Amino acid sequence: MKKFSLKPQGGSCTKMFCKSWLFIGLLATFCLAACSDDDDKAETPVFPAKQNIVCNAGETTDFTFTANTNWSLASSDIWCKFKSDATEEYVVSGTAGTHTVTVMATGDDQKVDKASVAKLELTMGGQTIVIGEVTRSAVGSELKIFDLEGNEIDKSTGLKVGYDSYAQFKVKANFRFAVTNLPGWVQLEGGSLVGTVDKEVKGGLKIIQDENREKYPVEANIEKNVITFADEEGKAFYEFPIYYEGMNSTEIKLTTPTTFATGWVVTMDGKTFTQQSIGGTGTTTLQNRLPFTIKTLKDDYVIVFMSKGWDDKIHLVGSMYDFFTYDWMHCEGEKGNLSIIIDEYKPNSWNGDPEERSGYILAFSREVYERDIKDKEEEAILTEEGEIEYRYEQSNLIMAFTQKEVKEETGPKSFTIKKGGEEDVSVTQTTDQNLLDIIQGNYSIENKNVYSMSANAGDYFLIYPLLSANEWAGAVSVINRQGQNITVDGETAGEGDDMYYGIAIPDTFVEELIIIFRGPDYINRKALVITPAN
Repeated sequence: MKKFSLKPQGGSCTKMFCKSWLFIGLLATFCLAACSDDDDKAETPVFPAKQNIVCNAGETTDFTFTANTNWSLASSDIWCKFKSDATEEYVVSGTAGTHTVTVMATGDDQKVDKASVAKLELTMGGQTIVIGEVTRSAVGSELKIFDLEGNEIDKSTGLKVGYDSYAQFKVKANFRFAVTNLPGWVQLEGGSLVGTVDKEVKGGLKIIQDENREKYPVEANIEKNVITFADEEGKAFYEFPIYYEGMNSTEIKLTTPTTFATGWVVTMDGKTFTQQSIGGTGTTTLQNRLPFTIKTLKDDYVIVFMSKGWDDKIHLVGSMYDFFTYDWMHCEGEKGNLSIIIDEYKPNSWNGDPEERSGYILAFSREVYERDIKDKEEEAILTEEGEIEYRYEQSNLIMAFTQKEVKEETGPKSFTIKKGGEEDVSVTQTTDQNLLDIIQGNYSIENKNVYSMSANAGDYFLIYPLLSANEWAGAVSVINRQGQNITVDGETAGEGDDMYYGIAIPDTFVEELIIIFRGPDYINRKALVITPAN
């Protein structure tokens, strides 16, 4: 950057004398700019927006601006200079472009009772505009920041902003102060920070997360991201840059269309992705792809593809146990917004291709992958039985699916019933005509919606009636063969389409129990007959 300098000689000067030198310097700069190149094409000057900065006596700070033609920048006060290597100047100049100058504040002409403000005046094309104001605190004010161990934090280092907890610090000043400025992406612990004279006060900073910004570190920058401490009377101002190191380097957060990553079915053409909710009460269907998001430090992650091999165990795609020698699962997108795409599958019986295939897609932060998984994927991710480790299934599995021919189901839905909450129980349509007549006559439930199962006294069942939230909101009646209400140990749980009725079969169970499922519109939808097993 080309610079022009005019300085008074000697060890001191009066403010009027220095003002004269400023005027001479500006005049000389204008002459130089006018005579520098007669062939230069004249540019209409475009002035940058004004910036406000704090620079106290004995400190320096950077000031960045953009000019679209030849320029000169002058300070309006004796105590505010531009520092370059070993020189100190009141006027600097240069050509078009983005420039950073170092502003220096001295103790000259410093007031006891008020802060000083110097103007930074930019001249281009014969016009002069104030593009900066430098505030210097009143004489005698002092503010220092310390870590929790009592070590002073240097301004060049800055204050740390925490990720999921507050990064704390302590402040002490010889004046009453408050935090008056903070970037919009930073949260101050307690919402405010006020300190009294010569008393330490503790504060903390934490990033305001929005599922995106917290992924990226922010460097300390006095021009862009600062915390400002100021006194009540406007005598003292102290700015400290703040920085953010990013989220934990080992952390990864996956957001997928449903609660669980397992149980997906993909059609043979790869166009339809379907997952039935637990209990079978609802279905999620996606077309062409499965969208998801990854949140990890700097969007630096690794996707791992695995599939079930010919030994019926899970292996890394391309391993010696894999059926296929080509990539058929894909992850596309930018940064943390991605999608899973599955190729069409046309099994070749001559090659021994199975009628269906299963895939498993996982994501890891770069640090975890490099530290724990790289070059030993199967050993690290899978158990000895060839299944995905539980911790990785819970935290890193994006999707587990089977690609197969999907046949459309016909006929009415019955029930999904889990004995003890886990073991599947089969049901059949009721054929006992006497019971059907009682149920239809008293509850207006059609025969096709009455099902039966057997049980023993003391058994416990989760009963999913496979009704939508509009059809059933949890109301049930339990009756006997005579149509009398029976008191049982049962309760409704779950939400929406995943709602179920849990019942413990009484110890005195000797004849049928009939559970009636009633809708919010008081229409009875289904009935389940539970008969003694012996």
